[in-house]
Amino acid sequence: MHTLIGRLVQVAKGNGLYMFAIDTQGEDGGMLMLPMTIEEYYELFPAGEPPLNAQYEIQFEQINDTIHVRSMFNLASEVIPAELVPTLTATQEMESMGTKFMDTQKHEAALEERLQAIRSDESLMNEIQAALAAEQAKREENIKKRQAGTGIEALFTDEEAANFKQSKPEPVTDYSATAQASQRTILGNYGEATE
Repeated sequence: MHTLIGRLVQVAKGNGLYMFAIDTQGEDGGMLMLPMTIEEYYELFPAGEPPLNAQYEIQFEQINDTIHVRSMFNLASEVIPAELVPTLTATQEMESMGTKFMDTQKHEAALEERLQAIRSDESLMNEIQAALAAEQAKREENIKKRQAGTGIEALFTDEEAANFKQSKPEPVTDYSATAQASQRTILGNYGEATE
């Protein structure tokens, strides 16, 4: 197997063969003519003729005086490494799934259809109205209970609540007794006080 890099100058067709003129840009002014059968040509270029004057990496082999081109890769083309193909496939699948799930108009239409079916069903609407009325009545009852003070206040009688309001101890106005007690404590701990 031989590999070379060259510029594709011309493609000639005739007698069931394609002849590729490749400028190898060698010191000898190398122009190489590579023959290719129609089958090989369409296998390598299924989309049509390759662009001229582009750089190609060409792999070929010679079997019994016949050259067979195995691959011809345009070096300017976009390349996706084979190890990234599973990641790209998964990304494309996620994008298509995201598009499917993000079809909000479809979901909005289904929701509106369901709501319309509910609105048109009188028995269901009566049940909804009854549930809303019951909920409103429960709210009003809870508000009245809170306003009437039937919460934690109801656990104590008026007499018990009055006992919570005990008189505060009178503040000490004679500081001499407190000062003497402090001095005794200091003397007891440290011996006699020096003045």
